[in-house]
Amino acid sequence: MSGLRERLTRHLKPGKGAEPADSRIPRGPAAGDSALEPADAYSGASDCAPALAEAGASPDDAEHGAFRPGGPEVATAPPAADPEAAEWAKLGAELYESAAGSFVRRVCTYPHDARHGRYRLDALHEHIQELEAFHPGAEPVHAEGLLFFDTETTGLGVGAGNVAFLVGIGYYEAGRFVVEQLFIRHPAEERAMLAYLEEKLAKFTHIVSYNGRTFDWPILQNRFILNRMRPDIDRLLHLDLLHPSRSLWKHSMPSVRLGKVEEAQLGYVREDDVSGAFAPELYVLYLAEGKTDVLRGVFVHNERDIVSLAALSALIAKYLADEEPLEPKSPGDLYRLGQWLLKMNRLPSAEKIMELGFSRLLEQAEEGRHAGGDLFLRYAAHYKKAGMRDKAVELWTRQIRQAGPAAAPHVEAYIELAMHYEHGCKDYALALELSCEALEVLRQRRRLLRRSGKAAEEEQRIAHRIERLQRKLRDCGKPARGSRTSPKPADLPGGTSRPAKSSGQAKSAAKPPGKPRPAYAADSLFDVPGGSG
Repeated sequence: MSGLRERLTRHLKPGKGAEPADSRIPRGPAAGDSALEPADAYSGASDCAPALAEAGASPDDAEHGAFRPGGPEVATAPPAADPEAAEWAKLGAELYESAAGSFVRRVCTYPHDARHGRYRLDALHEHIQELEAFHPGAEPVHAEGLLFFDTETTGLGVGAGNVAFLVGIGYYEAGRFVVEQLFIRHPAEERAMLAYLEEKLAKFTHIVSYNGRTFDWPILQNRFILNRMRPDIDRLLHLDLLHPSRSLWKHSMPSVRLGKVEEAQLGYVREDDVSGAFAPELYVLYLAEGKTDVLRGVFVHNERDIVSLAALSALIAKYLADEEPLEPKSPGDLYRLGQWLLKMNRLPSAEKIMELGFSRLLEQAEEGRHAGGDLFLRYAAHYKKAGMRDKAVELWTRQIRQAGPAAAPHVEAYIELAMHYEHGCKDYALALELSCEALEVLRQRRRLLRRSGKAAEEEQRIAHRIERLQRKLRDCGKPARGSRTSPKPADLPGGTSRPAKSSGQAKSAAKPPGKPRPAYAADSLFDVPGGSG
């Protein structure tokens, strides 16, 4: 085990892991904003100091509240004749005895106004009812009914061989936020720990986790089954915050791991944190050597995860309540937020946010700041689905013009416009030009990239569209426009292509003079106010 310890201690920075400093207190970018001073509602720091000193902790531990237990069953000063209890007391933990057996329990409490990054832990209470959007029509959500849940396991699978050696839970109680951590010193203590957890689960209605639906919760269910226990846990509703995090930030962040979301969205930065990937190896090291100091970082990491779940729940609830500021958000951020709110059936808020994103996207385009990727296409798809074709046509057109002469536009923009002018405006000539241009762009890309089956199928579909449009033009007795099939990308910003006949133009003879046409029925598809030509 010496090699394992050396490798782990290099990661854990030797000298800090065993130091009884207030490493549990989270720190953020601004002093005072993210500091979480644990509160003991049952005994003050002075009451806790003798126990910590007798257990071998430094006076600084008592002063800063580091690893200080709290709650109705606070571990008292261990007797001098029990050295193992004294070792656990250094971590603020105790040996918990029950009728089912023993295990290690660590309890920490936070005052209701404690801050985690930019958010207070009690901020969730203000908009708690918004979380009912995750399970519409189900049992109402109350803050005291939420159980925040995270595990540290011996492996990454969900099979029978993976054991949750540390289960962290958090809940609101009597104006405080309580974190309990249940640890098994060896597999024989698992049943006692599960029996205690079963009793706790009976008091709650919802489970809140981060990727717990597919990992932590199935593991826990397996452990209950293997211990021949059948708790009534299927009634619990699950709020897995990984899924909204992916919807909101997957495309704007390099990773949506909880630690990264903390930094970018909660304003909380972990210092000297032990990665959860090292937890299994540290547990193996503890089993081999029996030294509790190697577990200090694991307990701290797990506790931070639980507290972050409470703060992240408050942020998600504020989004659902339309209370989170939108000023700093980009058009891409607003699009993802709007689409997520649509999925959560928050229609008025979603439409407001989509309109704000659409306006900011056009502002960027007018200022010459091109939107990255296919953002025009994404907004256009939304407005097409919503039946707002004028906005969709404008966005498809801007997607083509944005590419300019140096880059090939998205083929999808050409195809969508071709379908619009074929079926919506019955302008087969312009639809044919757009289809031919789409085929040309696709073939240009094929010369640069390896030919794929998907590209070949798309070429075939476009070719069939061109044949169909040519037949329609022949049936109408109208030739295709111009000597070339379509305007080149370099011509698009100037708008020199031939006029596009819209459905409004086709029926102009039957309409009273001066009646306004649709916004997208311009003289030229690529003309914009102030443009040349």
